[in-house]
Amino acid sequence: MVWFASILATSTTLALVLSWVMVLLGRRFLQEFTRPGMTIEQDTPLWGGWTFPDAVEEPARALQRAVTFRTSDGVLLRGEFWAHRHSAPTIIISHGFHLPSRHFRSVAALEYAHGANVFLFDYRGHGESSLVATTCGNAEINDLLAAVDVATSQEETTSAQVYIHGFSMGAAVALLLPPHAAVAGIIADSSYARLDDMIHMSIMQIFEQETATWHGLTRIVRTLLPACTRLTLFSGRLLFHVRYRQPLIARPDRRIGARLARSSTFLLPPILLIHAENDPLVALHHAQRLVTLAQAAGRAIDVYYTPCAIHCGSYGHDPQHYMALLRAFIAL
Repeated sequence: MVWFASILATSTTLALVLSWVMVLLGRRFLQEFTRPGMTIEQDTPLWGGWTFPDAVEEPARALQRAVTFRTSDGVLLRGEFWAHRHSAPTIIISHGFHLPSRHFRSVAALEYAHGANVFLFDYRGHGESSLVATTCGNAEINDLLAAVDVATSQEETTSAQVYIHGFSMGAAVALLLPPHAAVAGIIADSSYARLDDMIHMSIMQIFEQETATWHGLTRIVRTLLPACTRLTLFSGRLLFHVRYRQPLIARPDRRIGARLARSSTFLLPPILLIHAENDPLVALHHAQRLVTLAQAAGRAIDVYYTPCAIHCGSYGHDPQHYMALLRAFIAL
């Protein structure tokens, strides 16, 4: 029985080592992914080539007001409401991951100039809002719901005329939003369909970059990168659930493909889905999956694909057509 005890001891040791590796990989992933206060540097791979509209004159300071509000789970958020002197639809700018709302002021000014009120705010862990853990999806649903309530409560907002203009993560959060009586439409620019695909790609890229200069026998480790990537994602999801008591992986594809219960009093808002065909960060198949599921569920969805290779690059590809689509969708 000595051989059996030896095998058992070896197996136990391997299991402990594997568990230790899983914990280390998962902890590192969570530290990087959920870290608040991070901002993507321009011209880095994660920037994806984003370009924003040229500077447009903002409304007078008297028409801009700071707003501080809390989510249902107690997170303090900050934003600005830009009001017209008359009743008008309100557009909520739903910003991207690690790109706080200050980057979108020219977007807000452009849409304000076309006749809409605009509500800019920072998601949790971004900009001027509370620096708590970010999730790139699920937790931020609470933030957007609170923002919709704030926008609706402004006296300049036309009744039930709130539109959400989301970019990247912000587009995904908009699509994850439960039906809301005040939301008249969603503009989703470059949304992912499922977050695990995005995270898997990002982890794999990081591992490849960090091991690119390895030589000799250490290069053999590179053959294990796909397994390490899967292990990191699995461990990270598990640790996140234990720490925050909620799932990490957001699935806009499930939300967009869900049908309302017959007893529901809400209508699902129409969607304008925008995507660059060669987006380097969120591949086109994400948009195609969202469209297919939305159509199967009977959702009203319009699609605008552009032949460019810049993340959220459809505006820069043809600004006039982009704004014409938005104006028609919002009926400005």
